[in-house]
Amino acid sequence: MSNEVKPTHVRRIFRSYPVEFKQGVIKRLENGERITSICRDLKLTSGLVYSWQKRYREQGFEGLCPKSSRPHHQPKKTSQWLIDKILAIKKVRPEIGGSAASEHLARFEAVKLSPNTITKIFRKHGLPDGDQGAAEAAYHVKGDDDRKTEQQLESEIGEWERFARPNPNDMWQMDIMSFHIRDAHKVHLITALDDCSRFIVNWGLFKDQSADNVLEVLKAGFAKHGAPGEVLTDQGAQFKHWSGVTQFEKILVKLGIKHITARSHHPQTCGKIEAFHKTIHRELIDKEFFVSQEQAAEKISRFVDHYNHARPHSALDGFTPSDRYFQVIEAVKKYLADFQVPKNSEEEAEGKIGVGRGSRLYLIGKVLGQDVRIQELAGMLSIHVNDQLWRDVNFLR
Repeated sequence: MSNEVKPTHVRRIFRSYPVEFKQGVIKRLENGERITSICRDLKLTSGLVYSWQKRYREQGFEGLCPKSSRPHHQPKKTSQWLIDKILAIKKVRPEIGGSAASEHLARFEAVKLSPNTITKIFRKHGLPDGDQGAAEAAYHVKGDDDRKTEQQLESEIGEWERFARPNPNDMWQMDIMSFHIRDAHKVHLITALDDCSRFIVNWGLFKDQSADNVLEVLKAGFAKHGAPGEVLTDQGAQFKHWSGVTQFEKILVKLGIKHITARSHHPQTCGKIEAFHKTIHRELIDKEFFVSQEQAAEKISRFVDHYNHARPHSALDGFTPSDRYFQVIEAVKKYLADFQVPKNSEEEAEGKIGVGRGSRLYLIGKVLGQDVRIQELAGMLSIHVNDQLWRDVNFLR
């Protein structure tokens, strides 16, 4: 008995045959020679010869020619002005990725460009797609024996983020985040966020995380935006204490606001405020060198303004927290639908020209219950109230 091990499969080697060779095979078939004889003589498979014969019958000798690998439809080249705009956005916000840049263009420039196209533009110019170091950081929860990584925790927080109150001011989330001013003292960022819209209703930066400071942030939020129906917090001593009722709880009871607390060591319950604190930590605090608390507060103020009004959120279908909080999403949709901007020469040739490359939407909001839109077109600032032109201001004079 032979000890030779037989292979379990045979690796087939594919060859490319010249057109003249295929034509010779077809001529032998036309002369009445059998396929089995041709295959034995030329060491070909019958299936291959049959395929040549079929293509010859359907297309003639052209069917024997090699097919071009060139795609039938060439991708449309993105306009240079749009590439320049994408690179300018990336310069200002190095952490932005393809998806976020796509949402930004759709919301603020009325341009629909896929994340894949933007990622290719980043790659072509040697730019990273988003903050690649963010996923490498570890985030651990005190008392959590599993020591979840940041990626695992974000996945769980994401599940909780999907559950949101239907209306602005239905519920606010409050939390405290701490960090160090370089070579100085520790500071505490106290933030209140609207659950429906992710809008930051108020915040404060303090040297201590006392109950008085928490109440200061809360009361200032009431003064700006009115009182919510509910407030969600963790079980920190500033919010809730096992030995009695805190001043924070007394204020809420007095105003008829329901206080909801998350269970211990479970940040997923306060997922939206946790996610915001992780975002500001990753994109601002970890990257800036703060020399004073005042400088940190100034930088945070700018970040919050950008987050609220100029940063589309994927959980809000590409709209900003302020769009949702002030309930102007439908008005923004109408504007974007009316003024789509072409993104390549083909669309420009088809006449898909909207407000123009230099024009953009400056403001949509509500004033005294009226829908107000302010936009610029060719140097003219137009103010519309309830879709009716109220006034034009010419800045070119």
